[in-house]
Amino acid sequence: MERLVIDKYMVSLDTSPAEADKIAKNITNDIESDKTRLIDFIESLGRYLTDDDTGIRVKALSCVAAVLSNLSAGKLNSRQIAMLSEFLSDRLEDEECLNESGSGLLALSKMQHISKSAIKTITEALFAKVDMKKHNQATRYVVYQIIDGLVNHHIAVLKGMNDSTLNGFTRLIAGEKDPRNLLVVFSILKVIIENFQIEKSKESLFDAGFCYFPITFRPPPDDPYGVTSEDLKLKLRECIAASPLFAEYSFPSLIEKLTSSSINVKRDSLLTVIACIENYGGVTVEKHWEEIYNSVKFEVLHEGEEDIPDLVCKLLKTLTATISIRMVRKAAEDSGLDKFLKTATNECYPQITNLESRQAKHAAQLLAAIAEGSFAAHDTIAETTLPGIFRLVDLTSAATIAQQKTALEMLILFIESSGSLYGWKGGATSEKSPENGLLMHKDTLFELFCRAFVSTPNEEVSFRLLALQGLVKLSLLQEFLDASELGMVAQCLDDVVLTDTNESLCTSALSSLKELGRVNPDIILNTVFPAFLSQLPDPDIPASATSQSPRKHYRIILSSLADLCINKAIYEILTVRLLNKLALVAREGQDVVFAQSILTTILLVIQRKLTEKDWDLRFFFMNLTPKLISMTFTASVDRDQPQSKIMSHSSVVAVTAKIVNLLVRSVSAEDQSEFAKQICNLYITNEASSLIQESERARIASATKPLEKGFRAEGLVEIFTAAVAGLRLETAFPYSDVLSLASNLIPVALDRYNIPDRLALARLIALLVNKWLSKDDEQRFIDSAAEELKTQVTGSNSMVERASSLELLAWVGKSLIFKGNRRAFETVDLVLQLLGDKSFGRCASKTCGILIADDEIVDKSNFVIVRLLAKQQYFSYCIPKIVDGFNSSTDSESKRNHLVGLSNILQHMPGKIVIPHLSTFLPLLLQSLSLSDSHVKLATIDTITATLSDATDLMSEHLSTIVPRVLESTVDKASNPATVRVAALNCLAVLPKSLPGEVMQPYRGEIIRTLAVVLDDPRRAVRKAAVDCRQIYFAMDG
Repeated sequence: MERLVIDKYMVSLDTSPAEADKIAKNITNDIESDKTRLIDFIESLGRYLTDDDTGIRVKALSCVAAVLSNLSAGKLNSRQIAMLSEFLSDRLEDEECLNESGSGLLALSKMQHISKSAIKTITEALFAKVDMKKHNQATRYVVYQIIDGLVNHHIAVLKGMNDSTLNGFTRLIAGEKDPRNLLVVFSILKVIIENFQIEKSKESLFDAGFCYFPITFRPPPDDPYGVTSEDLKLKLRECIAASPLFAEYSFPSLIEKLTSSSINVKRDSLLTVIACIENYGGVTVEKHWEEIYNSVKFEVLHEGEEDIPDLVCKLLKTLTATISIRMVRKAAEDSGLDKFLKTATNECYPQITNLESRQAKHAAQLLAAIAEGSFAAHDTIAETTLPGIFRLVDLTSAATIAQQKTALEMLILFIESSGSLYGWKGGATSEKSPENGLLMHKDTLFELFCRAFVSTPNEEVSFRLLALQGLVKLSLLQEFLDASELGMVAQCLDDVVLTDTNESLCTSALSSLKELGRVNPDIILNTVFPAFLSQLPDPDIPASATSQSPRKHYRIILSSLADLCINKAIYEILTVRLLNKLALVAREGQDVVFAQSILTTILLVIQRKLTEKDWDLRFFFMNLTPKLISMTFTASVDRDQPQSKIMSHSSVVAVTAKIVNLLVRSVSAEDQSEFAKQICNLYITNEASSLIQESERARIASATKPLEKGFRAEGLVEIFTAAVAGLRLETAFPYSDVLSLASNLIPVALDRYNIPDRLALARLIALLVNKWLSKDDEQRFIDSAAEELKTQVTGSNSMVERASSLELLAWVGKSLIFKGNRRAFETVDLVLQLLGDKSFGRCASKTCGILIADDEIVDKSNFVIVRLLAKQQYFSYCIPKIVDGFNSSTDSESKRNHLVGLSNILQHMPGKIVIPHLSTFLPLLLQSLSLSDSHVKLATIDTITATLSDATDLMSEHLSTIVPRVLESTVDKASNPATVRVAALNCLAVLPKSLPGEVMQPYRGEIIRTLAVVLDDPRRAVRKAAVDCRQIYFAMDG
């Protein structure tokens, strides 16, 4: 090999490490392809490897290490590896080059054909020639990596060197403190402990690890290795728990650490004891149970700090489980478990049976933790402890509520212990679990908790809550209460929800019913639903005939029913029953609010399940949607019938439309396809539709033409619009001529004076234009229908007709703006131009908001096409024109219109769009604070508040205008409703947080004086906001 290449590497290592790396890779490639022999490469380094200059030797060995690291694992044969291992092992004596020699050995240790002799050579050299104390952490890390690789991949060879490996390793790691190195050290130590014969070295190996306990390391903020204190603790814990031979050292040492005043040391010690118990095995742990128990029990009995008692309980559970091996139902006489249980029971029982003792509950907690460890421990403790508590409760009828509460709390602890061991309903259970030992006490427990709940005065809320908790936990135990007992618990919970006036008790009861329903839906269906539904108003029963009115308002009952819909089957049945109730209410035609509440309940459940994304709503789409549509159409046709007053009422139609919309958009395009065809039959072609009840189809098809001019169709169009909105873009619209349909709907919309109908038609036209018009048809629509609307807006029609045309034109423009059609701005130009019209400008100013406002129907959630920058483009286009229009206006009315138009745009814009343009229109914004329009003022104040922190310099310049005008909005109740006053106070509260103190200081006194007046505001929300705001200014320096 040419020496020139080596010389170039030696030079590049100082000047260009990347170039040196490239040279090393080239050498590797030559060796891999046999262009260069390994021996030639080593010989070419010749004199550099033995040079008197340490720097040159380091570079030469670095070249060797780099080439070896890049070689494939199978390239070198065992003879070559052995030769290099011996060569590099000899170089370990050259301490200045240890890092490079070690890197080379590390590469060799990973080679596929390394021999046993080479492994021994490397290992013995490391132990004999390396003094770790003389080297930095990076060099030590290389050495540890070599050993880590050897113990993980060549453990059999090292086990043959048992004593020398153990002694050499413990000597090597002595005094190591670097966190990254310790992670490797602990990993190596664990492998050695688990695989080597350590009887003779067990104490030194234990000390090698335990000397680092407890870990107090805290990583520096700039730690490049990401080593955490928890990483080190876990690795060290594994070492200490690695062998039962350590028990005689670990348990006494850890118990001593438990006396530390540091919570962290206690916590770490307990977790390590738990790990030791889990790994040492029952035979070993049984010898130490007494010292362990005695060292930790006081943390529970005397309520230790933070999470220490919980950790002790976990420890006692683990201890019990470990020494219970091979004892299924009963502890063997004189076994370690038997002695442990007797000791713990004898110590805790006197305290448990003394209800006045502060330690009673803690003693029960300790025994419950032990009982959770095994079936044998559980049944023994239950048998010896529970009867005493039962007798105590029976004999202490005069006991205070506090003492009875303690007894219930203790019993609940044992029930929870039983559930954790034997299993809860709905949780994982073992087929091998024997019969629950609590079953022999079931009747007593059930009767006691029932009596505690039923017989306790209503004002003892916390005690009744505890009794309910006990009943629910008994109900959730696997294979415990029978069906009749579960029904009794459900009835108790029903009664609370339906009759109790305490909110926390009702909330807890409802939550418990949901918990029971998840594991046993029949409880909801057979017990809860009948009880709840019976409390709803019944149109078939006259109020005079009922013995009592419903105990709670039906809104509360319906809300509770919605909460209980925890699975699909329950919701299906609830929906059927609520629809039946709705039909009864509609038939009577009297209670619109109740009908609306029923539908709102159905809507609420759908919304929740859509959020949770855990249901397929196809069933409800296929069944619920047709029923609601059919009921609405029937009511529309039979206008003289009572049900028409209900199902055609605007509030009922609004909720119905929302349900239809959510269900339609929740299903696939395939499911939507047939639905779209049937609803178009119903609305457009006036054919019989399968969405209508079969017996009514022909009559409704001939009697209803909801999309024709002159037809009275309250609510029907709103349903159609909601349904069409939910159709996906990939769902083909079944009516072929969408252009004609959209165009023909315009005169229909202009003819409707019913506001919900007119809005529904405007939305429908916008949806058709946005979702289904092709580009060519879109242009045709703009050229014909849209232009006709513009003509009507600017023509000589009445103000009402012009306003209707402008509103409809705005919805068309909105759909085009969202879609990214530039011709939409022809409509925008017209609206901005009309702001200067004295007679029509006010109408135009409202339209500025319609063009870009978010809408629940014309929205992305309904698959409407909305381009990413639609709002930004609209805002950037309008603002300069509005500012210019305002500045060029010569009359106050025109100026006002421009300010209102600006405000109506701003309230629909996110701050990131507004802030870059704020300096352009802030003067106009501030002038709008003087307007009497409360909606404009609210939008203006909200905009100022939202942009304060991002435009501090600009706001500081205009503070002399902002503060007086916002302050005035807090005290002038005549022109500022409560919402404006609260918004103004919130704005004032944000000022000191966003602007420099020296800028705000001149206004501090005036603000505090004015807010003193606001403290007498008649509205509570205003007073509270004033108090909070005033406190902020009191806290300012000065």
